[in-house]
Amino acid sequence: MATETATDTDFFHIECADVLDISGVAEFHAHCLEALGTQKTLILNASQVDRADTAALQVLSAFIQNANAQQQTVQWESPSEALCQSAALLGLSEILCLPITAE
Repeated sequence: MATETATDTDFFHIECADVLDISGVAEFHAHCLEALGTQKTLILNASQVDRADTAALQVLSAFIQNANAQQQTVQWESPSEALCQSAALLGLSEILCLPITAE
């Protein structure tokens, strides 16, 4: 569902898979918890996301809220149109800090 890379010391990168759904949400949640433990700026690359379901978006919402609570920066790197549309349909664009897309 996601892989993490540590390409430099100030950032923790999470590469989102093309499908973010309930089948991989436990693994994705584990990556998110690991990322939160680093206290680094978190970069979410979601350029390859073709589909995201409610379960994955709930995990992303909790992840971003937890990061904000501990004053850890989360940045999106090229969020896909599909991810932005899924978040908008569920009213999560603001929580996820994603652009609202036109229908």
